[in-house]
Amino acid sequence: MTTSFATNAASNSAVSYLHRNSSWQSSSIAKLSSGSRIVKASDDAASLAVGTKLKADVTALKQASTNASQAASLLQIADGAASRISDALIRMKALATQARSDVLSPTERSYIDAEFTAMKSQINFISSSTKFNGVAVVSGALGATYDNTGAANVNVDPTVSFEANNAGTYQIGYADATGLLTVTETGSGNAQTVKVDETDTSFTGTVEFEGLGARVIFDSYDLDTAGLTAANEEVVVTGGAAIFQVGVAAGADDLAISLAEITATTLSLDGTTVGSIDDAATASGQVDIAIETINTERAELGAAMARLEKINENLATTIENLDSARSVLLDVDVAEEMTKFTTNQVMTQAATAMLAQANQLPQNLMKLLQ
Repeated sequence: MTTSFATNAASNSAVSYLHRNSSWQSSSIAKLSSGSRIVKASDDAASLAVGTKLKADVTALKQASTNASQAASLLQIADGAASRISDALIRMKALATQARSDVLSPTERSYIDAEFTAMKSQINFISSSTKFNGVAVVSGALGATYDNTGAANVNVDPTVSFEANNAGTYQIGYADATGLLTVTETGSGNAQTVKVDETDTSFTGTVEFEGLGARVIFDSYDLDTAGLTAANEEVVVTGGAAIFQVGVAAGADDLAISLAEITATTLSLDGTTVGSIDDAATASGQVDIAIETINTERAELGAAMARLEKINENLATTIENLDSARSVLLDVDVAEEMTKFTTNQVMTQAATAMLAQANQLPQNLMKLLQ
């Protein structure tokens, strides 16, 4: 190596290594300080892209878990209301039975009838006053009301029913020749077609139309009949279900919760009275039907709550696994990075010391001139 006053090659080399080691040391400090293995895209662009997507999914799933918990709370409130209505019906059953006693005078029976009427009013009061965030949950506000005008009488025929998440007018058509079931939202013109096994003469199941947020439910329905083939069945949905997103994808991961309207009218109790023995007998039969209706509704609520429990369990598992995958991609390995930092720190200190030595070389050359 040529020795020169003008150029200190050793010093330049030491500065180069000092900058390099210092940069690596700074990178380790940034990673250890942030807890992230990737502090800039150049560290690992591919892992950054995947890890960021996983992080977004985990964040969305955590909120979805909160949504599922809110849905469960809504169902619990609705079940509580149904339970209190059931209590009122049981009391009405007792009053109807009491009224069927010939030892009672008309005045005494009128007292019984007054309490019977009060219980009907109490059912309506529970329906209108039981609210979740200002919405009366069993008043029909979170359910679907249908007006059927087509030939097939969907929801009138007990073997076919229709549900939709949103209010609107829908048409249902089934082509027996191809086995294609089509639902069209007439207001928007949006339509979706699903293949159904046209050879099944006793079809039971739910056909989902996720793009429309709708479903057609069959119960031992003969698909070879002309029920849905003669013309599209028009269904007007005047109320919409409560929607909760319980996954990452909007729409595909939506959960629709439809709560039936529970009032004295929907329970067919309007006009019932226990003012006479014969009226009490009729009322007793209607109360029995109402109790069975409530039991069915509570069974559906229980099934929905059980499903939400499983949804929350699945969300917790998914969050755990995705978070673990994200950690592998993005989180810094503290032990490994600390080892790198220590090594780079020593190398930086060595480069600094060597730079000081290299800077002494020109001064040593001066001795040759003395």
